Amino acid sequence: MTRLTAWAIQGAMAEEVSWALQLQYRMLSPKFRVAEEVAQTILDKYITPRRVGEISYREIVIKVRKLRIPFRAPDIADLAASYLNDLEIKVWR
Repeated sequence: MTRLTAWAIQGAMAEEVSWALQLQYRMLSPKFRVAEEVAQTILDKYITPRRVGEISYREIVIKVRKLRIPFRAPDIADLAASYLNDLEIKVWR
């Protein structure tokens, strides 16, 4: 994995710098990028038309398997669920 250098703006809190580093590591991960695309597809085609702010983890796994992604479905589903939670979508496990 690539080692990152974090430059902070004067007055930035340690949590903000930590969050920025975590986001950068995620963006470098091919699995996370695929999971982000899956989550966005779920938002566009499934959650938005129903106007419901929740989905079950099982439904995410089913949708990931239908897409036949070259990564393990549970790995992508976990990352997609995390991404959806960050967007304040309730993921039932």
